[in-house]
Amino acid sequence: MLDLTTIVVAHDSGPWLRRCLDSVHREVAREGLSGEVVLIDNASRDGAARAAGASPGIRLVTNARNRGFGAAVNQGYRLATGRRILLLNPDAELCEGALGHLMAALDDDPDAGLAAPALVLPDGARQESPRRFYDLASVLARRTGFGRSRAGRRAVARHLMTGEQPDPGGVDWVTGAAMLIDRDAIAGAGPFDERYFLYFEDVDLCRRLRAQGRTVRYEPTARVRHRFGRGSRRQVPWNPLLWHHLRSGLLYALRWSLAWWSGRGWRAAGRAALGAIGRAALLTATAWILVGSSTALPLALAGLLVLRPVRGGRLGRPPLPGLPGNSARLAVAGSAGLALAGEALGVGILGPLALWAIGSAAALDLLRRSGRLLRRRFRRWGLGHTACLVAGTPEAADRLARALSEQPEEGLELVGYVPLDPTAPGGPAPRLPAWEEVEGTARDLRAEGVLLSGSAEDLARMAEGVDRLRRAGVEVAFALTGAEELLQEREPEQLAGHPLMPLGAGAEARAAGWLTSGLGRVAAALGLLALLPLAPLLAALSVVASRRFPLVSLDRLGQDLRPFGMLRLRSGPGEAGDSGGGRLGRLMRATHADELPQLWNVLRGEMSLVGPRPVEPGVARDLERWERARFRVRPGITGMWQLDRLRRWRLEQMIASDLLYILRWSPALDLRILLETVLGRRNP
Repeated sequence: MLDLTTIVVAHDSGPWLRRCLDSVHREVAREGLSGEVVLIDNASRDGAARAAGASPGIRLVTNARNRGFGAAVNQGYRLATGRRILLLNPDAELCEGALGHLMAALDDDPDAGLAAPALVLPDGARQESPRRFYDLASVLARRTGFGRSRAGRRAVARHLMTGEQPDPGGVDWVTGAAMLIDRDAIAGAGPFDERYFLYFEDVDLCRRLRAQGRTVRYEPTARVRHRFGRGSRRQVPWNPLLWHHLRSGLLYALRWSLAWWSGRGWRAAGRAALGAIGRAALLTATAWILVGSSTALPLALAGLLVLRPVRGGRLGRPPLPGLPGNSARLAVAGSAGLALAGEALGVGILGPLALWAIGSAAALDLLRRSGRLLRRRFRRWGLGHTACLVAGTPEAADRLARALSEQPEEGLELVGYVPLDPTAPGGPAPRLPAWEEVEGTARDLRAEGVLLSGSAEDLARMAEGVDRLRRAGVEVAFALTGAEELLQEREPEQLAGHPLMPLGAGAEARAAGWLTSGLGRVAAALGLLALLPLAPLLAALSVVASRRFPLVSLDRLGQDLRPFGMLRLRSGPGEAGDSGGGRLGRLMRATHADELPQLWNVLRGEMSLVGPRPVEPGVARDLERWERARFRVRPGITGMWQLDRLRRWRLEQMIASDLLYILRWSPALDLRILLETVLGRRNP
């Protein structure tokens, strides 16, 4: 690997380009470095880049159109082979010794991701770099009349660090006219976010480096002469540079505003509400036109109850509901709705009803597909992208990162890799703090989602961190490898060619948990009332099978490691009452009759209908810290472990199964487990 790659992006740069390149060759030779120069001609018309590219030691890349500064730099970065990357504007010129000082700054500070020089203008004055990050006051002061007030002048002075001596060990941000970057601190796609056509890409880069725990060094002993144009300062509507600046400023604000990031749950709720209103309006309009005004309301309400809303997450693409299935559901629901409304279901209304079902399903399908196309269009404009982290094992994370880089239409911006094991080498760049700190890392980088990769056991080890992320409202999903057969949906979501298992997030998941818990207690109370007439018979069967008192209370640990007595109907003579007992005992266990008293535990809030297997206190003491995440929820009467009739799972497999259940939990999964428990799932 070479010591240095210099990337210069030229667009009608004139004679300044030659002076820039000559200074690079001179300083590389002075320091005795091995290096290369990648020159990106961003659709120039003056021929300067083409002439410079003919010189030896320069690799010229010609773009047919102006791709923007950030995209052109990334283009050169992907061709670079140096361990350090020097970004230099074509109107910038390295002074004597500048490159050596910048290289030494990175060598002396292992936490540094970037080093920048002092920029000297043609009149000898210092350019306003470094600076503090933008805040609302500094933006208003620089773009409105507020800047002429005393408070506005103070805001500008603070932003520009006027009269201050910058700390070389770490500043907020530096201008991108000249900067030396450590390659290990940058993602493989390149240093800049390509949504910024021009301006703010340097602020965004420094913000990401600071959030990753890397420092941005300012080296005043390194000097670079810079011919600074200030093109965006002409605040007239016909100045295209002004519009580029305003657009990039908006993208930066949406990317890094803590208030905007914290409000993503409210925005998701708003999108869901608007979706429901849109579906209701469409169903009502089609019913009004095809069936009649008197039936529009009952048909629309019935349709809303049976239509499955498409999940509105930012990670993955859920499969669109099939047109035939939606048509059939709407037809059945519409018939039921009209019957409940007192409408006669004669031959004359069945035809319009069928037309309504088919027409509504087709209109909804068209609306959803149009929405996807519109989101793709917004992403081309730089809007609607999702900043996400990838976490897990290095090999699996590398595969997932490569797949995402090959499919930018997914709209995901990979901002870093969180290793499950901080001592394991490898994984995509940039490498972030370990998994135990993932919640703070997601907040600092304003990540809206976290993609998990690895095996089912790796996922189980991440259960505690996933729970913290979900409570913080960060969307989490696991890229499936096919090993989680009991959890994978029949039609899984897709992300870059990988089946995806959404793991939920935020208030929606918490509300579903509270609702399910309440319904479970109601179901337990109704079940106990229904079993009262059978209680004497069940007690007698238990006595026959065990020759002992029918009920036994077993010491178990519940949610948050709270001890409780789990009730069981004896089915055998053993101390725990769960073995032996002949044919009668086996029948009681096969039909789960021995677990019916646990409905009382559910009613008391000690257990739930579905959940992890209750364990003894001695077993809990031997569990690893990550395995104890299973105690974040109530144990269940049934669960994933009970679907294996032969009880072939070892303890560690049962723990992993419980953690996977917690991660994948949804009311639909609980219902599926209950049905398979009652109907009797067979082993493969």
